Amino acid sequence: MPVPGLTVLAATLMCGMLGGCVTSGDPAPPAAEGAERVAAGKPTFLQQTYMTMDTSCRPVKPPTAVLTEPPRHGKVRMAKRNAKAEYGPGDHQHCDGKIGPSLAFEYTSRRNYRGPDRFGVRVRYSDGEIRHAQFKVEVD
Repeated sequence: MPVPGLTVLAATLMCGMLGGCVTSGDPAPPAAEGAERVAAGKPTFLQQTYMTMDTSCRPVKPPTAVLTEPPRHGKVRMAKRNAKAEYGPGDHQHCDGKIGPSLAFEYTSRRNYRGPDRFGVRVRYSDGEIRHAQFKVEVD
């Protein structure tokens, strides 16, 4: 199932040796291309999360992240949250749909702001793999 807002990024991220993957939550309403729709001033967990499972689909320590580009019109909080694995074709495909702990991003815009915003992160997996991601939001 495509991940709203970051389908291209999610599709290009490859799973690491320990099975690092991009996961998603429930679908969000459509937004501007590549952006996730959020309500102004309301803390919202974004759809894309990061997790790791071993080949037996057991959770491995979730990755950590640092903000590399802060949002201009809000703030981001990183948190651990359960999510469904989405590996796709490969040696971890049998783990698709399994629930496990993941690294999630909660975005909150300034209360009176409406419009686009974005932020960047660097994600580090326990095996040392590093991934960079850009998140785009459309604040209503």
